[in-house]
Amino acid sequence: MRYLNETAGQFDSKSLDLALLALNELARRKSEEPVSYDKTDIKKFCDSLIAENDEMQVEIIDRLVEQGISLTIIYEIFIPEAAENLGNLWKANKVSFVEVNIGAQRLQRLSRIYEKQYLGPMYTFSEGPEILLILPVKEVHTLGLITASGIFKKNGVNPFVAVGFSDEEIIDLITVRDFKLIGISISNSENVADCIKTAKNIKSRVSCPIPMVIGGQGIKYMSHSKISKIFDKITTNPAQALTLIDDHEYN
Repeated sequence: MRYLNETAGQFDSKSLDLALLALNELARRKSEEPVSYDKTDIKKFCDSLIAENDEMQVEIIDRLVEQGISLTIIYEIFIPEAAENLGNLWKANKVSFVEVNIGAQRLQRLSRIYEKQYLGPMYTFSEGPEILLILPVKEVHTLGLITASGIFKKNGVNPFVAVGFSDEEIIDLITVRDFKLIGISISNSENVADCIKTAKNIKSRVSCPIPMVIGGQGIKYMSHSKISKIFDKITTNPAQALTLIDDHEYN
C-alpha cells in the first residue's frame, strides 16, 4: 500500500491491539463543536456497529442528518465518540474480539463515506497549500489519519497521505512537491526512533526547511523533551498543527 485511497485503510483483524489503537486514535479527533444529538443515539449506533446488518449505521446517520444534525458534528464528534464508546465496551468485556474488529472496520468505511459530504465543494479544491501526512512503515492503523485528513481539508489545505513510504521515497516526493507542512502519525511509541530518523533525514537532505509535526496516540507514551528537539510541534489537533503555516501561505 503506497498511498491512501478509497480502498486503503483496511483493518488488520488479526490484532486486537491495532483495533483499539485505531479506535483510540479516531476518538482523539473530537471537535469542540456544540453537541446536539441524544446519548441514546450513540448507544443505538454502537449497537449497530456490531450488528449483523451492515447498513444500519448509514441509516442511523442519515436519520440524524434529516433531524438537523450537521455533518460537521457527525464527522468530527459523533463518529469519534462512537469509536471511544466501542473501545470502552471492549475494556468492560461487553463486546468480543470479533465485534470490536467489525466495529472498527465499519467506522473506517463510514469516515470515507461521509468525507465527501462533510467537505462539500471543498472536496476537490486545489487552491490551498499542500501538506504531507506520513504513516511510517511500521505503523498500520489508518483510521485516525483518515479523519485527520478530512479535517485538514475542511481547514483549507490539501493533504497528501503517504502510507508505508521509505525515507528515500518521502524525500523524493518532497523535492518535487511544494509541501508547507509535514506531519507524522504514530500509534506505537516503540516506533519513535524510526520517526526521529525520518525527520532527521528530511531536515538534513531537504534544502528548504518545512515545519514538522508529530501526533497520534503514541505521543502520550514518549518523552516530549526528546522529540521537541526534532519536531516543531507535538499535537493531535489538526488546527494546532496548521498554526505552523504562515498566514499568507494558508489563506
